[in-house]
Amino acid sequence: PMILDHLSRSEKYYNVHSSFRHAFDYVKQHNLAALSDGKYEVEGSDIYIILSHGHAADTPPQLENHRKYIDIQIALDGTFPLGWKAVDHCTDIATGYNDGNDVQHYNDRPEFTVNLTDGMFAIVFPEDAHAGLPPSTSVRKAVVKVAV
Repeated sequence: PMILDHLSRSEKYYNVHSSFRHAFDYVKQHNLAALSDGKYEVEGSDIYIILSHGHAADTPPQLENHRKYIDIQIALDGTFPLGWKAVDHCTDIATGYNDGNDVQHYNDRPEFTVNLTDGMFAIVFPEDAHAGLPPSTSVRKAVVKVAV
């Protein structure tokens, strides 16, 4: 079950997972928007952050889910749409689960899409197929990966 909220209320979710406090505190205490795109370790492979810029694109990515990691998708600057569908309701598997990349892709369409704006986050669990859809303008985003 995906969680949507704003970073200013992230402490409400510290008890959902033992690493959420550390992950959210790190995000709030560092100016991630000033860092270059790339991967940043917070707590080894248990918590790390992928920073990227998203741009308008013609082809939306496929829905995906992960088994080893929970994603905390964060809009740092700008707005990006995030598509969602329960994995249990996905019927069109595009690629089988890739253990090395911890990902499985689906051809299904999202059941709904939300727009994450500056400071908003979405927590997506292994049960959540999701896709960061192409934004209409440039966006700076962070994906915090938290080991299940």
